[in-house]
Amino acid sequence: MIKRAEWYRIVQAVAAVLLTVAVVYVLEQWLLPLAGVALLLLLAVVVVAFLTNFIGALIATIVSIVVFNFLFTEPRYSLHMTDADEIVTALVFLAVAVIISHLTTSFRAQRESLRQSQLRSNILLSVSHDLRTPLASIMGNLSTLQSYGGKLSADDRNELLQAALDESDRLHRYIENLLQATRIQYGAADMNFFDYDVRALLAKVVQRFAQQQRIRLTLSDEELMVAMQSSLLEQAFYNIIDNALKFSRPQGMVEISTAMVGDTVQIDVLDDGPGVSPAHRRQIFDVFYSSRQGDSGAGGTGLGLPVSKGIVELHGGSIRLLDTDSGCHIRVRLPLVEEVNN
Repeated sequence: MIKRAEWYRIVQAVAAVLLTVAVVYVLEQWLLPLAGVALLLLLAVVVVAFLTNFIGALIATIVSIVVFNFLFTEPRYSLHMTDADEIVTALVFLAVAVIISHLTTSFRAQRESLRQSQLRSNILLSVSHDLRTPLASIMGNLSTLQSYGGKLSADDRNELLQAALDESDRLHRYIENLLQATRIQYGAADMNFFDYDVRALLAKVVQRFAQQQRIRLTLSDEELMVAMQSSLLEQAFYNIIDNALKFSRPQGMVEISTAMVGDTVQIDVLDDGPGVSPAHRRQIFDVFYSSRQGDSGAGGTGLGLPVSKGIVELHGGSIRLLDTDSGCHIRVRLPLVEEVNN
């Protein structure tokens, strides 16, 4: 069963072939040789094969053969061929196009297999660091409580328990991001949308942070209703704000503001940290990309911002990093529900 997206790509492929045919037809009037016509049509088939799949390439091949016969061989404007050279050219074109389409399909499958293998490798690398560290801390704190709890003061016991809870929360967030990243990567995120005010959602997200005093939330007066799955979008904004807090100065402020821009709501998150270097700007939304090198060092898990990007795009929105003189400025746009637009 071919999905709608596949049909859309196939229609685009046929349109690309027909556009190529129009260009070739004009060039052929300027004495372009028949072999040149066949090569240009074959080039169109190759491009279609890379952009779609074997079915799209096969359709492009059939369309090209029919057009080649109808427009460029004698007798013109018929589906008959009388010249032996033209028949051989058409048969060679068909054979080469089918072979190239098959090879291209094989290449795409190998590339996808390599991508999945790289994803699994990145998951293992990330898990080896980001599960082990909080687990070791939780186990160490609980072991200390079990062995020396009777000898510790109430403040010391509470401190150990709080540290274990903080690491448990960190572990929970990591696992949630990992699950969402995997679901989004495979296009398996089921979503039920409900209208919800972005202002209320952001206020709820801010309440989750222990460092609320470092967050300045400026909300617009107008109602900002968005069709969303609130738990997912809450996670997306949590990741963005958590990232801003993590990389800003120790006592620096994170500024969050909302505004209605046309039929969208615009959410800006700014911090006063060192910002993102030009070398990293295009990669911060890539899954498992992190400033951490190998299995050690400072830096994030490489999941927070990519997961946020995937969730925002699942809601029909966009997220991007804006140029700024200092710090980091991330802007999210989400479509407003029709009732608000009207």
